[in-house]
Amino acid sequence: MCGITGWFSPDPNETRDVAGLERMVRSLDHRGPDGSGKLIKPHAALGHTRLAIIDPQAGQQPMSYLGRYHIVFNGVIYNYRELRDDLLKRGYSFSTHSDTEVIPALYDAYGLDAFSKLRGMFAIALWDSAHKKALLVRDSVGIKPLFFRFTENHEMEFASEAKAILARQEERAVLNIEALHLLMNFRYVQDSQSLFAGIHQVKPGTVMIWSIHSDPVVRTFSGPVTSNSDNTLESLQDAVNCHLESDVPVSAYLSGGIDSATICALASRSSSKAIETYTLDIGDDPNEASNAARSASLLGLSNTQLQWKPESSDLRNLVYHLEAPKINSFQVFQLTREVSKHKKVVLSGLGGDELFYGYNAHRIIRELARASRVLPQRLTEMLGAGAAGLAAVSSRADWSESERAMRMLQNVGSWSTVYGILRNVWDSTDMRRKIYGPRMLDENPINAFEHLESAWPKNKDPLSAMLQFEWDNKLVNDLLWQEDRCSMAFGLEVRVPFLDTCFVNHALTIRAKRDMSRMSLKSYFKDAVSTLLPAEIIDRKKSGFQVDAPTFFNTYLGAMADEYLDSTRIARTGLFNPTFINDVRKLPMEKKYRWHYFILYLMICAEILVERFEHKS
Repeated sequence: MCGITGWFSPDPNETRDVAGLERMVRSLDHRGPDGSGKLIKPHAALGHTRLAIIDPQAGQQPMSYLGRYHIVFNGVIYNYRELRDDLLKRGYSFSTHSDTEVIPALYDAYGLDAFSKLRGMFAIALWDSAHKKALLVRDSVGIKPLFFRFTENHEMEFASEAKAILARQEERAVLNIEALHLLMNFRYVQDSQSLFAGIHQVKPGTVMIWSIHSDPVVRTFSGPVTSNSDNTLESLQDAVNCHLESDVPVSAYLSGGIDSATICALASRSSSKAIETYTLDIGDDPNEASNAARSASLLGLSNTQLQWKPESSDLRNLVYHLEAPKINSFQVFQLTREVSKHKKVVLSGLGGDELFYGYNAHRIIRELARASRVLPQRLTEMLGAGAAGLAAVSSRADWSESERAMRMLQNVGSWSTVYGILRNVWDSTDMRRKIYGPRMLDENPINAFEHLESAWPKNKDPLSAMLQFEWDNKLVNDLLWQEDRCSMAFGLEVRVPFLDTCFVNHALTIRAKRDMSRMSLKSYFKDAVSTLLPAEIIDRKKSGFQVDAPTFFNTYLGAMADEYLDSTRIARTGLFNPTFINDVRKLPMEKKYRWHYFILYLMICAEILVERFEHKS
């Protein structure tokens, strides 16, 4: 796991800016504490920071192959030994035992089809000096990030984090107002955006091809889909086995839930000794940590309990690494920081809920879809409208929990709208005036519900559409974005076996055959692991790795709010409405106002982002 950066230029002399490349590499030092490297070639400048996991002695980057291919690579290829053996039989030779060296050899042998053979998580920049062609490649799920920007001189700059692109010329960022507006609604960036104008993401499962001779083009690919078994538990065991590929010890996160317990149990089956597990003592359920300890005991695993000790000053550092305001990253940030003191590689259960209907939101959409088949639409609208009005009158603030619930009922049938309200989308002319300052209002960004409708999967039932939308968007730009940035801030590699492409293909094939209308949440997966996990773990009520927003805000963010949400400062920045802020801060610290305090949290983070990247102070 590493950081990559650099640029490609049609002018062979434009890559001689050694100082600019050095600044780009230095901005990613946290991603690669074990070393760094730079390579300058005509038309290509490549930089790398290294977290040494596979072939620590000889796997340094940038790496050249056949004197023609030059590569920087972030991630890990789990099937590289198998691919290497195949290439050896074809006459290729290697000077290292790293997964990096396999990639250019595979590309030489198979062209663009090479990337469909890679089983892993990866972001790749490859320069083909013979054809004066560059490739930017991102894994098909989007586990590893990759940002790019085209300059006026037809250069293509790239980096694992957007800050490295800015570092080349020591630029101030320009805030992408539309991206920020959508983030304030969805709580994560949308599509291939970033919060910095002009900087975008390479989309998952794509190869961006740049040449000095022609305009850039994009090609798509999918990862390996062959699984060794039709059995879910065996298929997941195969994925976990692959994710244990490492020349350093591998450990695991353990919550009180079923997903991480499954990963830990399967990993211990394959290891010479039981895998070590780590838990942060925080969650929606106050018993989360004790449940994790109990799971470890039942599975015969050691469990290190890490204490939740948030400091408000950590928020500035968190926003710097995230490059975006985000909810529920604060606790992930602390978890990765503490685990990184002990280990360099950790397994996570992320992805299980996305594959197997694990969220309460799935149940809510299912139940509303059922209701729509029973109640006439007009009656549903009337009930929803009346109840929403009563909820709004009875609440001290707009967009209370009860009001949102009734507005969902009112919009049953318009499924993208129902989903948006469920996931906290609030956009309207009236709400914009209440929440935003002149800078946001003057830009008049796209309506968030219109954006959602345009991106909503067509010709699918509501639940399937929700699953697809969140797989393409929330998984990539919320969960995986957070996992990568928080872990790599401390040089920790997090691996996600549930998102192995072979297992994903297996799970989606199974899901297509199942009808959620006859299932409880996670029921199929629970049945699949019933021979692996004790019933006590399987039957345990699900909890979340989240915080109580009002209590958290009051306990830890009061001083930060006083500083960053000060009326004078807010007026100067122009993003938000100080009246709204002051009204919310007068609300009781009650869970029914969690949306309002989450909005304030996002506002603080946005102000920090502006201070750090736009104003560079």
